[in-house]
Parts: sequence; structure tokens; C-alpha cells
Amino acid sequence: MLFAPCDTFQAGVMEGITVMSLVACFSIKAMLMIIDCKYELIRNRRIRPASTNGHIGVRMRNSRIQLSNGQVVSLKLPLLSTGDSEGEDVDDDGFMVANEFSPEYCTNYGDIGYHAIGYTGRGIVDLTLIVSQVGFCCAYLIFITENLSGYFPSLSKPQWLVLLLPPLFLLTLLKRLDKLAIFSLLAQISNLFAFAVVFWFDFEHIHVSKFHPREFSWKGFPFYFAVSIYCYEGQGLILPLEESLNSSIRTNFRKYFVSTMVAVTCLYITFGASGYLSFGPETKEIITMNLPHTGELDFAMLVKSCLCFSLFFTYPVMMFPVLQLIDSRCSALEGALQSVIVRLLLVSCTGIVVLAIPNFAHLMALIGATCCTLLAFVLPAIFHLRIFSLKLTKLQRWFDYWLIVMGIAGACLGTVDALARMNAQGAHPRHMGNFSPLPEALASGAEASVFASHTTESVAHISNVIQTTLLTSLNDTTLTDKLTSLL
Repeated sequence: MLFAPCDTFQAGVMEGITVMSLVACFSIKAMLMIIDCKYELIRNRRIRPASTNGHIGVRMRNSRIQLSNGQVVSLKLPLLSTGDSEGEDVDDDGFMVANEFSPEYCTNYGDIGYHAIGYTGRGIVDLTLIVSQVGFCCAYLIFITENLSGYFPSLSKPQWLVLLLPPLFLLTLLKRLDKLAIFSLLAQISNLFAFAVVFWFDFEHIHVSKFHPREFSWKGFPFYFAVSIYCYEGQGLILPLEESLNSSIRTNFRKYFVSTMVAVTCLYITFGASGYLSFGPETKEIITMNLPHTGELDFAMLVKSCLCFSLFFTYPVMMFPVLQLIDSRCSALEGALQSVIVRLLLVSCTGIVVLAIPNFAHLMALIGATCCTLLAFVLPAIFHLRIFSLKLTKLQRWFDYWLIVMGIAGACLGTVDALARMNAQGAHPRHMGNFSPLPEALASGAEASVFASHTTESVAHISNVIQTTLLTSLNDTTLTDKLTSLL
């Protein structure tokens, strides 16, 4: 959300609205297709539904027992998994009796993949889901630590990670999604308050800035497309979310879900457009950089604090699909301790990734272009084609084909663009996590002073870097003094 105004500035208002709306439509439809696949499997009696109270029920199977008098009776007994069987059996009712690696109950995205294309489908879903969800959590940590270290410079970024990771680890020990509901509610309240403050400043400033319409351009399309997909990263949560509802309202889940996603999409578009229209060419990479830091109350700090609080409690929610997958594997191995250890290692790995890739925007774009595109478009379409098979109309089949082609093309373009941006940042470091143009100017000035004696081509290149930096920092009255003292 914080990047939406800057992304709209790069892509243009009309292009931003068009791309975000189309991505929203396709993402919502693809997530609903995952639910359709689940109920198609239930109708075909290939899996059993979850119990009606929102929890997984006890698996039952029919067993024939011969009594001592020779009479054969049929008993319905609980299905006990020994953990050492391979493949699948079929009970007398025609239901699939599955071991721990082919669940009888379709409760997650990987189960859909298994019933569609076997272990390959499950493996692809599990891998991309783990990478994407862990990537989201890393992006949250980047934003939190950058802001905390900026406002409290006495503690460095690694030190803040050491303080944040232990409580996050404790939150990941919660094994029920409904247990995280209160934390999710607090996070959403903080989000709404922060966005309300930003909206208020946008509309207060909109009469000051001149409108500078940006033409439709393909240059910013790959980045904006990848970021738009990142905004709809709920594919891994759609089945657990639907099953967490009580049976009395579960039938209305589709209506509630679509209405909520439409409202969220309108919020995305309005937030991005209003921020860009308010500040025009002066729109910063993070919209909070445009908020005033003066006065009795620092509104920029207030907004960032609310967002840090929100992302902190969103971390365990985003990690839930990964932990659910880990729990299924560890329970099969009869080891609760392994589950705790893996949680600890997983949370620690997010901290290591944050230290390795400190740029929020580039990490967000890379994850959106790779894993999110695969989870959002390509895999749902493939699974839908396989599970529904000959039941699809020609229009439905062509829509699935379109999702696959669009997903692959978008993944390729977005990945190349994200890697190019990361390489450009590596060649000319820009500490965008500091959320201030001044460190960029100082870094560029130091670069010029060190390499000024090199070849003519290098000098010309450095001059261009300094010129670009100066153009983006015209409002900083102390820039000349800073560069002079540095040189």
C-alpha cells in the first residue's frame, strides 16, 4: 500500500487503475477456482469434506469382521494412520483412504495439487508457498526494522531483529487460524488508522500540487504488474480461511469474499491515485516520506508506528500456511519437537534474509513476479483443467489457458525487471530503506570523490549519477553544504 502512490506515478493513473483492476479480477477468480476444485473433488467422492463445525473431523472407514459363528458384519471404525503405508486404498464406500502424504481431507492448496497432478503438484505448491509466504514475512521485517532503526538509531538493524524475532517465534506456535483472529483484528485497525491519516494529508495537499498526467508507458508495467500480484497473495490462505468459518455462514463465503476483495481493490486504487495526484512528481518511493515531520505531533512517525504494529501481527498470519504444512509433516513423523525446531529455524531464516536483501521494494517485486504469479494464475488454472476435465465449457477452458499464458509471461517480465533493478542498486547503492533522499546524495558524492580520477567514461557516468541525485533533492536546502563538506 505504501508503494502504491509511487507505483502509480511510475506507471500512470490510467495504467495503474487498469492493471490493478485486471489483476484483482483474475486473482479473485483464480482463488475461487481453488475452492471450486475442492468441492468438485468432494462431489466425485475422491475426498471427504471437513466437519461442519470448522474443524477437521475423524476419518472413518467400513471394515468387515467375521464372527466366530461364521457371520460377517460390517462396522464403521475410525481410520488410524500408521505412517508407514504407501499409496492409497479405497474403502467400501468408494472413498479414498489416504496416508499422511495424500490426505483424505482437502484442507490446503497442496492437497488440490496432489489430486490434480499427483506428488508433483503437491511439491510445486508446497515449495512456492513456502518461498512466497516466507518472503512476505521478510518484507514485513524489512519495513519494521528500517523504521525502528531510523527513529531509534541507538539500536542497529541486527539488534532490532534480535529483539523482534523471539516474540514472533512465540506467535508462530499458535496452531489454529482462529487463535490469530484477535491479532489480525488489531493489525487491521492499525492499518485503517494509518491509511486514514495518509488520506487526510493527501486531500489536504491536493489543491497545492499541479496535476502532471503521465502517459501510458510500458516501462513501468513489469514492476507494477509484479507489485499488483503481490497485493493479492492470499492463495495459500483461501482454503483454511473458508474452512475456519462456521457451517451456518460457510455457504455465503463466496459472496463475503468477493465483496471484501472488491472493497480492498478500491482502497488500493484510491490510495495510489490520491497520493500521486496530491504530490505529483514529488511523490516519494514511500508515501510516508511526503508527510510533514514538523509540529507538535509527527504524523509520519505515527503512521509508520501503526504500520509497524500491524505488520508485526500480520507476520504469524502470513506464516500460517507454511506452519500448517510443517505440522502435517511433523505429525506424520510423530515429533512435536521437530515442529518447534523447524519454527525456530524458519523465523531465524527470515532474519537472515532481511540482512541479505535489505530493500523492501525489490524483494516485494521479485516474490510477486516469481512465486506469487505461479500460485495466483498458473497453478489454479492447471489444477482446474485437470480436476474438472471434460466438464468445462470452451469459454472456461480458454480462460484457464489465458491465465496460464498470462502468468508465465508476467513471471518472466517481472523477474527480469526485478533482477535488473537489484543489479542496478548493487552497482550504484541507494539506501532506500532509510526513506530519505539525503543519504543517497551523500553516497553519490562520496562515489564521485573516490572515482573522479578514473577514465573519461567513468567520470561522465558519475556526473550523470550526481545530476540525477541533485534533481531528486532540490527541496533539500542543506544539500550543497553537505556535498561541500564531504568533498
